[in-house]
Amino acid sequence: MLKRELKLDIADSRFKVVCCQAFAFGMREQEPKDHGTTDTQFCYKLQLKDEDEVKKVVVDEEEYCDAKWLLPSEILEGNFHPALKYAVGCMLAGEALEALQECEDKDGSDAEVAKLSREFLKKRKDVDELMKKNDYKLDSKELNYQTTVSSGY
Repeated sequence: MLKRELKLDIADSRFKVVCCQAFAFGMREQEPKDHGTTDTQFCYKLQLKDEDEVKKVVVDEEEYCDAKWLLPSEILEGNFHPALKYAVGCMLAGEALEALQECEDKDGSDAEVAKLSREFLKKRKDVDELMKKNDYKLDSKELNYQTTVSSGY
């Protein structure tokens, strides 16, 4: 997908696992359309190195109607699919855990470890709270389609 859809050629070693999710859908585009499907999503994060890599990102207009750069907080606070919000919440919790691990590896003080532990636990709890909110509404003018998406785990 990265090469085909975004025109980026990046080494696999730069990707870090964020989370995985399972989805169940009552309908699908392929026949038989009314038999539904299940999918699995694997989420990874990648930090682009510099402005040159950012400029290389090209979105296929045939496949996507809109694309933009957003801060994690904008996604968590906006009207976005629960799966995306879950992945962003997991990414932030993972970053807090990485900070805690780095502090421990450097023999950080008990006070530093305690502070970072609390930050990690808060971010992890935020993910749980986020998944209790089922307020996402999809309104696609392109597909002439509206629905409410519910989530749970």
